[in-house]
Amino acid sequence: MPEQFPVDLIQRLRTGDFKLFELIFNTYWEELYAYAAKVTGSEEDARDIIQDLFASIWERRLQLELHTHIRYYLFSAVRKQILRKFRDDGLKEKHLEKFITHSELRSELTLNSLIHKDILNQLQHDLQHLPEKERQVFEWYHFDELSIREIAMMHGTAEQTVRNQLGNAYKKARPLLNRLLMFL
Repeated sequence: MPEQFPVDLIQRLRTGDFKLFELIFNTYWEELYAYAAKVTGSEEDARDIIQDLFASIWERRLQLELHTHIRYYLFSAVRKQILRKFRDDGLKEKHLEKFITHSELRSELTLNSLIHKDILNQLQHDLQHLPEKERQVFEWYHFDELSIREIAMMHGTAEQTVRNQLGNAYKKARPLLNRLLMFL
């Protein structure tokens, strides 16, 4: 192969010159396969990568633009496909582990989720009976997971004031919370 792919050969490839495509394949597939197998550690993955690469080149031949030697282009494309495979395999493995871990608990989680939503809705409804400041502090502290210091800074009040409001909310909400805990 010449150092740079002449424009007329690229044109021939674009017009569907399968003989030229075969020449490119036969010249480089073995070297590309060895590289992919070495990097992936899998002959099967290497075969798939090389097969996908050449199938993609043939499918995209009309848009193909080469500004470098074909060998550099092919190795760069293989490297990208290997990186994509590593990324995809990592994501698949991560999600498969999560699926397996949680699939056994799916029905239990669904039931717990429904119960949890009902309890949370009831609690939020019951909290509406608290004075506004106490209800806000309770919700920020428990639902939004803000610290006492963060709540005090938001309102420009002392931390002790926030603690007092939270304590008052607990005293008034205790009967509500006890009633909800019976459902658990």
